[in-house]
Amino acid sequence: MPAISVQSPGDRIRGFASENPALLFVLLYFAFQIFFLTTISNGAGVDDAEQLAYVGALQWGYGGSQPPLYTWINSIAGSVLGISLFTIYLVKFGMLASLFASVYFGARLLGLSRTVAAAGMVGIFMLPQIAWESQRTLTHSVGATTGCAWAFLAFAWHMKSRSWLSAMLLGLGFACALLGKFNASFFLLALILAGISIPVYRSVLLSRTSILAALAFAAAIAPTGLWALAHTENLLARTHKFEMNSGGQFFISRLHGEWKLFLNSVLFAGVALAFSAIAWWRSRADQAPEKRVWADAERLIARILIFALAGVFVGVLISGAAEVKDRWLQPILFLSPLFLAIVLERSTASHLPLKRFAVVGAICALIVIPGLAINMLYARDGKAPSIGQLDYARLFAVTRAEGAFGTVVSDGPQLPGNLRLFDNSITPVHAEMPNAASRIHLPALFVWFGEGMNPTVLGLMNGAGIVMPPANIKSIELTYKYYPDRSEKVSYVILPAR
Repeated sequence: MPAISVQSPGDRIRGFASENPALLFVLLYFAFQIFFLTTISNGAGVDDAEQLAYVGALQWGYGGSQPPLYTWINSIAGSVLGISLFTIYLVKFGMLASLFASVYFGARLLGLSRTVAAAGMVGIFMLPQIAWESQRTLTHSVGATTGCAWAFLAFAWHMKSRSWLSAMLLGLGFACALLGKFNASFFLLALILAGISIPVYRSVLLSRTSILAALAFAAAIAPTGLWALAHTENLLARTHKFEMNSGGQFFISRLHGEWKLFLNSVLFAGVALAFSAIAWWRSRADQAPEKRVWADAERLIARILIFALAGVFVGVLISGAAEVKDRWLQPILFLSPLFLAIVLERSTASHLPLKRFAVVGAICALIVIPGLAINMLYARDGKAPSIGQLDYARLFAVTRAEGAFGTVVSDGPQLPGNLRLFDNSITPVHAEMPNAASRIHLPALFVWFGEGMNPTVLGLMNGAGIVMPPANIKSIELTYKYYPDRSEKVSYVILPAR
């Protein structure tokens, strides 16, 4: 009887890493970013401060028109690891790593080659809105795109497994995408339409197992859906950013919206498109002699992108949205590097163009590391440095020395969120929170940027039954860590328990 070879866990890991070097690069890259940015950061920016303000509060919905998935994950991580910048970065970069990995494994499950899957994954670093903006500041957009990547992976697995378990996970994957951000609906609809348009996938999607997928999806989103119906003012809080029928111009508004869709789509994928064209041009003498028929998986990726963009086009036409920001296209176009990798493989006889494409993606990723560090530490937004570099430690020390408080109230999440870094027990309250006034419990610190009484903070006081404006308002100048000549005035008052 021949001897049976038994591999140790270490051998298996080394074997997996040697077979999937691109995936290993991605995982090590985001692991490094977690520890590197935690080390150099002084405080949280606007989006991360909002998450700090919500950590620990598991609710079916939150304020600011944002679905809850990203905040749920932060809350769970915060309850386990504590509220810190490390936890915030662990969630963000962990989700980004899972986004890249989901694209890779989804492509492999659909039958695409390892080289195409690797190039399509690493090529995501050529999408500035993901490689740069998602690492620098975005939160819910990260949740939406990651949720769509999970849905893509679940779809690919279900097409291969066709089991009741994979159907349930498909429904949950769709729910995660929609609970990440509502614009994920364009990708989900495109994924379904693309699948139905291809016979081999249509037979699976129209099978009995899809009933379980639909039930799992409905059960997962129902509580948040009911919450949204009961809190429509929070659901619609930021709809003004779409500039629907701007200026009352019915046709001009729609024309402008479609133009922004086209322009930002090109800008979103422009870097990847340019480098894929360069890789093709350099290998034009080595082009494939015959064009084979498009495989089912290749057609699926192409149709997902086409249907998703068509869905946004129709959405702009119906709603009259005059504004379509490039970051909103993350869940729509994150598969564009995978499509470009497919085109490269089909049009050339060797894998060299794909390898060049992946190398450029890796270089873009590495360039982001020092660029992001410089941006966080020294960049200025107009005349002011990064808001995350304010001396929040001094604000906490000064206010805590003047009196006890368990609640911190402000017009926005920036100050309450960052103060939580120094005392996890603080209950933050800001104006965008649903039922914000009812969350205020004295003793409380009321704090805001600028001089004089902030009208939004005063409104929160009145809502909490504090009728008379406080007379003992104090202020403090907070300097920026790397710009000590620059400062921001912060006003505050501590109201004791009654």
